[in-house]
Amino acid sequence: MKKITSEKSLFKKLLFFFNVVNIFLIFICLILFYFYAPFLSHISFLTFLFPVFYLFNIIFLIYWIVKIDFRCVFSLLVLVFLHYNSFSIFNFNQNDENFDHKFHLMSFNVRLFNHYNWIENKNIPSELREFFNIQSPDVVAIQEYHRDYKEVVDGFKYNYVYFSNSNSGKSIHSNKEIVGKGVVNFSNSNSNAIYIDVVTYLDTIRVYNAHFESYKIDVPSLKANASSLDSFLTKTKYAYEFQENQLVDLLNHMEKSPYMVMLAVDLNNTPHSYVYRKINEKYNDLFRIKGSGFGTTYALNFIPFRIDYLFTSKTILSKKFKTHNVEFSDHKPISGYF
Repeated sequence: MKKITSEKSLFKKLLFFFNVVNIFLIFICLILFYFYAPFLSHISFLTFLFPVFYLFNIIFLIYWIVKIDFRCVFSLLVLVFLHYNSFSIFNFNQNDENFDHKFHLMSFNVRLFNHYNWIENKNIPSELREFFNIQSPDVVAIQEYHRDYKEVVDGFKYNYVYFSNSNSGKSIHSNKEIVGKGVVNFSNSNSNAIYIDVVTYLDTIRVYNAHFESYKIDVPSLKANASSLDSFLTKTKYAYEFQENQLVDLLNHMEKSPYMVMLAVDLNNTPHSYVYRKINEKYNDLFRIKGSGFGTTYALNFIPFRIDYLFTSKTILSKKFKTHNVEFSDHKPISGYF
């Protein structure tokens, strides 16, 4: 009997140790969310794992409560703190379904329209063209546009395409008149953002389309060796620093806009990252206001990644947000209705 009791005690001590480690990792994520510093670059990837840490904290909390163990207090305090600081991984918002929207903005990283057959479906360009026709966005912002697929967006009256290299780039397609357009070049990077000014039923609005630096990490190919670890940390460092530079350049440009702004962006980062926080401080994240569920936009099923966003000036009111459950890319298209 004493042996069994001792084993149970050891198990609980071990479990509480992992509980404390998990709380520590959540604390690190909070530091990464609130502060930017180059020395944090190598661990910046931890914010991608925040949903995992969050869920483990709930599991620990439930376990200690069931066992009527005072150690539940630690996980409970963490959960309360996260709640009151708007840290969550799931939304319970309700859309206003019964309204006639006046403006529909869509954002979609199309992954070069499946040019290299990553998805075994040769009809993706034609199916995507039909999808655009059915959804009828007034403006669609496309990341990873490929010049060989102009027919996909030939249903739009106005088009602005900017190529970062010979074949690919970003584009914005509109059924509203474009009265201005331009490029936001990012310092210390070959990347950029583009924008158009469109005339809506009430006012002129500036719509930005941006694609932040990717971590370029192929998770399935990672190996447990020094070379793989070094490559992982190097890519993490560069992405972290590049994204900060891109953030500063984009926000500076947006703040000088003579019009209200909307931003369609593949941020290549989560809502628990520093770059997200800085944008969300000044602009509304439509998913936070009108989205529901996990809001997953990137196809990595075991973790709910939300890395694609629609932000607007705080004076613009949204009635509905939608993540489209279609498989034309490794990303999901998202829509805001105003």
